[in-house]
Amino acid sequence: MKKTQFSKLKLGAAPLVLSVALASAPAHAQDTGASDGGEATIIVTGSRIARPNLDSNSPVAVVSGDATVENADVTLDTFLNTLPQVNPAGTTTSNNPGNGGQSNINLRGLGSNRNLVLINGRRPMVSASDQTVDLNTIPQGLIERIEIVTGGAGAAYGADAVAGVVNLILKDDFEGIDLRASYSNSIPETDAREYQISGIIGGNFADGRGNIALSAEYSKRQGLIKAQRDFASQATSTTGSFPTGTFVNSATNPISQAAVNTLFASYGVAAGQIPSTGQLGFNSDGSLFGRGSFNSPVDVANFRYELDSPANPNLLFFPDFYSYNFDIVNILVLPLERKSAFVTANYEINPAFDVFVQGGYTNYNSATALAPTPVSTGIVNTGNTTASVLNARSPLVAPGGRITGFVVPVTNPFVSADLRSLLNTRVGDDPNLTGVGAAEGVRIGYRFLGTGLREQQLENEVLQGLVGLRGEFAPGWRYEAYYSWGETTIDQRATGNVNVQRVQELLEAPDGGVSLCDGGFNPFGIQPFSQDCVDYVDEVGVTQTVFTQKVAQAYVSGELADLPGGPLGVVFGVEQRKFRYEFDPGSLFGPIAGFNTSTPDLGTNKFLDFFGELRAPIMDTLELSLTARHSKSDFNDIANGIDGAPSKDWSYGGTITWSPIDEVRLRASYQRSVRAPNFNELFSGGGSFPQIFDPCSINSNFRQSGGTAAADLCRNTPLGGGVSDGNINTFVPSPGAQAFITTTGNANLKPEKSDAFTVGAVFQAAGFTGSIDYYNIKIKDTILNPDVNEIIASCYGYNDVNPNLDPTNPFCQGIGRSGDAMTGIYLPASLGGDANGYFQFVNAGSVKTSGVDVQLGYRLPTPFINEDSGLNFNLLVNYLIDFKNVGLGGVKTDYAGTASYFGAGLGTSFPRWKATLNTKLNITRELSFDTRVRFIDSMENRAARQYVGEEFTGPGSTFYFDFAMQAEVDAMTFRIGLNNAFDRKPETYSPNVQSGTDPSLYDVIGRRAYVSARLKF
Repeated sequence: MKKTQFSKLKLGAAPLVLSVALASAPAHAQDTGASDGGEATIIVTGSRIARPNLDSNSPVAVVSGDATVENADVTLDTFLNTLPQVNPAGTTTSNNPGNGGQSNINLRGLGSNRNLVLINGRRPMVSASDQTVDLNTIPQGLIERIEIVTGGAGAAYGADAVAGVVNLILKDDFEGIDLRASYSNSIPETDAREYQISGIIGGNFADGRGNIALSAEYSKRQGLIKAQRDFASQATSTTGSFPTGTFVNSATNPISQAAVNTLFASYGVAAGQIPSTGQLGFNSDGSLFGRGSFNSPVDVANFRYELDSPANPNLLFFPDFYSYNFDIVNILVLPLERKSAFVTANYEINPAFDVFVQGGYTNYNSATALAPTPVSTGIVNTGNTTASVLNARSPLVAPGGRITGFVVPVTNPFVSADLRSLLNTRVGDDPNLTGVGAAEGVRIGYRFLGTGLREQQLENEVLQGLVGLRGEFAPGWRYEAYYSWGETTIDQRATGNVNVQRVQELLEAPDGGVSLCDGGFNPFGIQPFSQDCVDYVDEVGVTQTVFTQKVAQAYVSGELADLPGGPLGVVFGVEQRKFRYEFDPGSLFGPIAGFNTSTPDLGTNKFLDFFGELRAPIMDTLELSLTARHSKSDFNDIANGIDGAPSKDWSYGGTITWSPIDEVRLRASYQRSVRAPNFNELFSGGGSFPQIFDPCSINSNFRQSGGTAAADLCRNTPLGGGVSDGNINTFVPSPGAQAFITTTGNANLKPEKSDAFTVGAVFQAAGFTGSIDYYNIKIKDTILNPDVNEIIASCYGYNDVNPNLDPTNPFCQGIGRSGDAMTGIYLPASLGGDANGYFQFVNAGSVKTSGVDVQLGYRLPTPFINEDSGLNFNLLVNYLIDFKNVGLGGVKTDYAGTASYFGAGLGTSFPRWKATLNTKLNITRELSFDTRVRFIDSMENRAARQYVGEEFTGPGSTFYFDFAMQAEVDAMTFRIGLNNAFDRKPETYSPNVQSGTDPSLYDVIGRRAYVSARLKF
């Protein structure tokens, strides 16, 4: 069979491609048999057309299966996150990441729900309501290679392939035994242990017409808490919820400042350090302390706890002001224990009937942990029958009133004499409480140490099976049909929750709750809390989530005619996908503080797709390919009786490649893709507390340069009254302030649409093999999740949305304040808010990103060392040109070159430059040395793009160096190495994602040593 210029280039590059960990764009591809001409027919990710040469018309990065475990990574995402095309998102080092310890991949930073994970080109079982695949469920040892298409592939593979496809190709026709073990730990701390044991056994039968392979793995990862790393041991944000308890002063029935002055003078506090009525906390001896005020002359006063006591003051701010250091007990690295097994088999009855099956089982346990529960649950009057059952009830709350936190009757025996002296000065009336003056209840804030950490123990169990038939039914014509079924069950046990209703019962009991549990409950200071009382108020939540997926697909491929460059190849196929999502909240529904309470969910969605492909080799040097897919989707919220409107969409694309000379191949592609809305967007939603910047701080550039107009806008924020006149010229919010926002599902959402364009070249010259590709991806009609800081910035004129600083501007209408501080965002109807100010997901806005990928490989023979010796180089570089987001109200921001912060979403740090250089020196065939150098560019803080003119810190540039040595002795392979060999600490900046940094992007563990051994025969 005649070789084209395509195959000359590709086949000439193949030896180098196979020698490096991550291949250049000449993609090593899947063997599927032999053609009549004797060449291997292969399937390259992005197409289902079998082809006789190694080429790809779209940018494809290829990772060998061995590379994913060479550095002793026990989860796939740990390795894949080192690739420049990937934005690390909810990883093992993101405390409380929201994905329950799962392992996801996020291409181009567009979200893990906007790329598609496949096994051998087929969809594996999903593990989340956003229909993402948990990479923990895929056997590392059975992976032959991973092909990553990052130019969009929706027409070829359907919904979710907006950013691209990660196709995991499993070993085919495996024969023999492959055993592997690895162990790693940090140095010198030795506190981040990971180990993995795996094995594969397989063989042929029936004279080679059949093959079966079985893989089994066991992995374990030791968890770390933030106290084990100095940079993470102190929270960089603050909280107003303390284990000491805090007094909540009423604006309409306040205590007397004169009485506070007298009381604190009796403690020996100087006149200039006496706190205001709104800055009081409780000592354990019945006295009160002043909490201090950030960046003011008034510091913490009469604080009678040791610095290492359970009061745990945050030493980044103390004694300027008191904030509880909630981070010290939070998890830095999530623990993991995983057991998995996977089987794959095929049997060729004859060339027309080849039966194939695969099945997998994964069970793994993980955990998250947060500081003890802060209580912000609502409480309404006992007779209120219309308020949500998520509120507690109390006769101390007035009819129609509502408070958050707790309310204590003045008759409570634990009210100290010092506190009572202040309460007796009240002469007003709080409309939210029953009674007047000194007889009203006492409002307090409280964080429960007694019930321990808020912990989630998660058990994920994933079953998946597939059976199919394929073969050649006519010369040049093949078919494939398969059916797959999968089920994911996630059992969660959440501890450390507090039943607010029961706590109120203790507080309202005449004896302080002694008759209800041993010792009762004293909320004034850090006091003993018996196990009997813990059992009384503790609420363990046991929830279960079940996902079911069924996929049926069939297609035929063949050759219609001969063109000058080869046969005209076509594919026609049909696919049906059905998903079911069910969530049972168990007893964790009601007035519970701790983990979010939830309502039961039950929903389904299904898709029916018809797709086709055409490959036309117009000439020896010119080829055109086209793809198209028609999708019909239907969604149903069974729990609430809502049927979503059916949607019909087209996705399509094309590629063209031209080789003007043997050494160069030019290529370009276009893809129109769609992403269907997921269960969470359709039916659920949820609340969050993102970190914010408050422009009303007297220290802000907004206030310093805005004059009277800026001050007036801060005074006149509609919700909560704005910043008070008395504080307008002194107000400085606490660092790391957060504001609440709630989103709700929308069953009428339509699919997102994206356009992806790539243009590039593959080349081989002077011993170099490489590629350079420009990509441009734009997503329209995005399912919008509003950015709180974009809303705030728009109100205060940073985005030219409200240049006249008009308090009636819709963005300002949504900002709520309490006690001067910004506390929540409640959007008006003009910005998509409902009657409660909650935002309903809508199709609005857009996201656009573009950049350049470069991959370069080179092999330098070193015969002066040994005739088999050689030095291999492989360089991967990504340059990000832009990452433009159009958000709520049409606000436009380019986030390229920025580092993210808490609440903006994981995986939203976008360095301009990322690079990975792999080198391998083969001393002999049996002995080699490896080096991996990773580079992350310096970044501006994301907040600086939103609040132009304000000052924030950003991370500097970072290099990581990894070294390894590998030796082969007969059937054994031994490997020893160091990751982050120079113990580079993570870049810290403010505001940040978590732990003072972005723990998904930067290494938070430090230097890690590992050893591994492999026996293969």
